Amino acid sequence: MVWGGVSHPTELVIAGNLNAVRYREDILLPHVVHFLLAHPDMTLQHDNATSHTARFVSDFLNDSNVSVLPWSAKSLDFNPIEHVWDLLDQRLRARAIPPRNVWELAGALVEEWSNISQQELANLVRFMKRRCTAELNAAGGHTRLLLIPHPIQIFTH
Repeated sequence: MVWGGVSHPTELVIAGNLNAVRYREDILLPHVVHFLLAHPDMTLQHDNATSHTARFVSDFLNDSNVSVLPWSAKSLDFNPIEHVWDLLDQRLRARAIPPRNVWELAGALVEEWSNISQQELANLVRFMKRRCTAELNAAGGHTRLLLIPHPIQIFTH
């Protein structure tokens, strides 16, 4: 399991399998809840992974007064983090020497994650507004914004 956030600089969390308890203890408590409570205008967006939607987690977030965006299981491409994972994958594949084992992969992930600028992340989030507007205007039909071929180039002016 690899976890990262895009609203502010976060550590990249690399751990084994993620269950609801680990999600709360390793992700929500140390990385998410304090940030969201300090920024009450922000909303948590996560996908419908079982570890995210478990009653244990939902109750914890509710008790912590964390606002959670309702999320359709079929809308992963509308989550900016999915495009960040794609960017991270591109950067890993572009390395002169690819990781040869899980430890090298973890190190390469952390290194490449730290090289993604906040501006690049902000651009991906801003793009989502255009993407959502296009989807609403298409009333469920096809849009010209189906794929982001290379997020960085789209936003350079």
